[in-house]
Amino acid sequence: MAESVATREKSAPESDKRAQILEGARQVFFAHGFNGSSMSEIALAAGVSKGTLYVYFENKERLFAALVEEYSRRIGETTLKLEGDDQDVRTVLLRTGRNYLNVLAQPDHVAWLRTVIGASEKFPELGQVFVDSGPRRAAKKLADWFRDRISRGQLKIDNVEIAAWQFTMMIQGPILVPMLYGGEARPSPARIDEVVKHSVDMFLAAYARKT
Repeated sequence: MAESVATREKSAPESDKRAQILEGARQVFFAHGFNGSSMSEIALAAGVSKGTLYVYFENKERLFAALVEEYSRRIGETTLKLEGDDQDVRTVLLRTGRNYLNVLAQPDHVAWLRTVIGASEKFPELGQVFVDSGPRRAAKKLADWFRDRISRGQLKIDNVEIAAWQFTMMIQGPILVPMLYGGEARPSPARIDEVVKHSVDMFLAAYARKT
């Protein structure tokens, strides 16, 4: 008996095929939103049969949740780079804040956030996936870095989890909120630098260990 298209496609490396499907899904969801996208359109964009698509993801909700998790993880890995053990806290936070905002303020990312918000109205669990894989993961990564700097005597923070949320929300607010809810254009690099500098200054005024 001749093997099915889905069976032949499944023989491809699992990670490569999954990544191929997620990329197709990203294109369709970005273009049409969650409600306006279909599994047929996603299969076409991904270059796989619809049968293969269902082998990997049983429905549109599971596929979208996987994309949310993968996209949020990738954003965190590329933006929250807290290297620089030999550098002072301010230098690292300034660099990290700029990297973080330069990605979050991309029009494609803002459009993605709107897609997630729209999907979460109907499926709240999708919003929870976004929070856990995006903002909460970023806060945890920052909190771990803060603990390291506390151990070196550079910071004094009673609750590192709250401090991590404060930092990420403080730098996002003046940039992301006007874009996300007000439809404003991406701000200039000078504006991003201004927001990051003031946010870092305020953060260190509260949490830097006084010498």
